[in-house]
Amino acid sequence: MLATLWGRLHGWLIMLGAATLVLVGAYAAGGRAARQSAELDQRRRDAAAKEKAREAAAEIDRLDDDAVRDRAERWVRGPSR
Repeated sequence: MLATLWGRLHGWLIMLGAATLVLVGAYAAGGRAARQSAELDQRRRDAAAKEKAREAAAEIDRLDDDAVRDRAERWVRGPSR
């Protein structure tokens, strides 16, 4: 009787273990995909920020000293009254 019960239970335990492994594998793959997606998004944001900084530096390089001083003053103190 115990041998028959163990035989049935053994099959169910194997199926339960296999299902658990499939779920753990799917969870790990989803986490890996999410991490890669987040890293790609961050790289895109970094590239956009670098381009914006490059554009700002180029714009400031085109200005003369008085214009740079005026912009810095407006940036620090706000618009004139």
